[in-house]
Amino acid sequence: KKYLRAYHYISPTRSGNYDFNIAIRNFQHFMGLPVTGNVDGATIKMMRKPRCGVADVEDGAFKTRKRRYSVFGSKWSKTHLTYYLQPGQDLSRSTQNRVIERALQYWSEVSPLTFSRVVLSIVLRLYLFNHSFGPRTHEGTSEENTCGYPFDGEGGVLAHAFAPSDGRLHFDEEETFTDLSEQGTNLLYVAVHEIGHNLGLRHSCVRDAVMYPAYLGYKPDLKLHSDDISGIQSLYGKFCYLISRF
Repeated sequence: KKYLRAYHYISPTRSGNYDFNIAIRNFQHFMGLPVTGNVDGATIKMMRKPRCGVADVEDGAFKTRKRRYSVFGSKWSKTHLTYYLQPGQDLSRSTQNRVIERALQYWSEVSPLTFSRVVLSIVLRLYLFNHSFGPRTHEGTSEENTCGYPFDGEGGVLAHAFAPSDGRLHFDEEETFTDLSEQGTNLLYVAVHEIGHNLGLRHSCVRDAVMYPAYLGYKPDLKLHSDDISGIQSLYGKFCYLISRF
């Protein structure tokens, strides 16, 4: 029940009046599992996989979709965004900067979005992503002091991110993030996924989509799925080359 409530298959804001069997069936349907309504081996195995901490559905309101991608309903009002990275401990600062830059390129290559990194002294600029690594209890907004979504240690939740126009992205410092390796957790994959949330995308039920909730391992040839591309273009439009008249 705790898992189903955390990812909103059971509404976290209401008590009672829910059907556990229906919640399990909805989870199985979303994750592409055989829909049995029972907590079977495949369901338990999926629940134990590392994953994103963002909820899969909106406050218990599960709906079968004709399209697979889903959006939060908000987006950035400009297409040039700035970001700041507070680095973690596992990789060098230069490697982390390179990985985050590449993660952003995945989205800019299929949309009009562009990104530039800023230094801490101008971290309060508008249209800013704030990407950081943090412990179980980690920094929140100036209003809440600490983030309202603490991490759970190694495994479980790898990271979480907030939709526009919040822009925060938090990686769990207790995970072992790696680059170009099957060991640990691939930082690029997690970053591309979480930045999708920063840009306004919810989770997708397409298993091969970057926006699928569970982490399924290192992919050396990581690519956006057509579902990811359709989702981001539904918010910002398609990428257009500027052809010089000269």
